[in-house]
Amino acid sequence: MDNEKDTPSSLLTNDTDWHNNACLNYMPDHSTAYTEGYRRAADILIHHINETGRNQDFLVYPIVFLYRHHIELLIKQTIKSALLLTAEPSKYTYKKDSHDLNALWLFARKRIMEVDERYKPSDFKKIDDVVSELHKVDGSATDFRYARHKDGTRSLETLSYINTRRFGERMQAASDVLDGIDEGLCYLIDLDNEMYAQCGTPEG
Repeated sequence: MDNEKDTPSSLLTNDTDWHNNACLNYMPDHSTAYTEGYRRAADILIHHINETGRNQDFLVYPIVFLYRHHIELLIKQTIKSALLLTAEPSKYTYKKDSHDLNALWLFARKRIMEVDERYKPSDFKKIDDVVSELHKVDGSATDFRYARHKDGTRSLETLSYINTRRFGERMQAASDVLDGIDEGLCYLIDLDNEMYAQCGTPEG
């Protein structure tokens, strides 16, 4: 019997098999690691099902949750980027801790079109569609995490099947569009910063 007592730090620490040591907090802003991490985890699980034809009835729950959370984080990142391009970001308020994809995306969509006139409503269709479907079945981001609601009723009672390969393809497509939008906004932010560095802020 191992007499060594676990300490709180022994669970979340490194070990000699270096290839299993994940590095944290090595970037000034590690939000991308969170956002991308949820997506990659979902993709790995989807690939496993597609290659083996096994475990789909168990893995479907983390797959949908992981991708839903990925999209939520990406929308919130896009909101942050869009607000940095507005003249008065403080006049725009939204619930930063909300898990309501519909409300978050509606807010993000409006801000994006205000700060980048190249976009038109049809550019957002892939995102609109997945946000609408996810919100319809899991508006509070709990149904793929818990088997029952607080009142004891079953979660996801209206669903019988989810094709994980198809789900992954649609989520990847929406994620790619949203990621491209955020990259475009970040580029505009960099241009603004360069201009202000050369000419000063609008206030002088």
